[in-house]
Amino acid sequence: MIQEWRKQRKDLIKADKSKITLHSYAPKWPKLEEYAKNWIIDHRNNGIAVSTKMILIEARRLAIEMSITDFAGKTSWCERFMRRNGLCMHTKTTVTQKLPREYERKIIEFHKYVINTRKKLCFEIGQLGNMDEVPLTFDVPSNKTVDVKGAETIMKETSGNEKTR
Repeated sequence: MIQEWRKQRKDLIKADKSKITLHSYAPKWPKLEEYAKNWIIDHRNNGIAVSTKMILIEARRLAIEMSITDFAGKTSWCERFMRRNGLCMHTKTTVTQKLPREYERKIIEFHKYVINTRKKLCFEIGQLGNMDEVPLTFDVPSNKTVDVKGAETIMKETSGNEKTR
């Protein structure tokens, strides 16, 4: 251990004394981890939820692309990768929804369609009904995502149909 400490002397002198530092080994594939971290940050900046499974799939794809043959891409690697890069799992705090373009015009067109159909088929408003028999969920967004440690607000974009059945 003394030999290892001597090798790390400069880093140990610069290290923050109040935190556990130099606790994990250096990454075996630093370029792969750099690309994976950038991929995660890009997805999170766009409001896309990122799971550990998605990270593993992307890391395996990058390993094949970079001709890395000894990369297994297991969950233990993902945990160490996240720890080394200051990432952790977060639960969403804010859900952002995109309204469809020209949604007001679409609502007005739907109302006109219903009124014209009612007039054409000659029935009263009291004869109109709405019926839901079987609830089918159109969008089930995940509540968890990977993001940078210390992030206060975890925003996630959805289709806006998470309560639509």
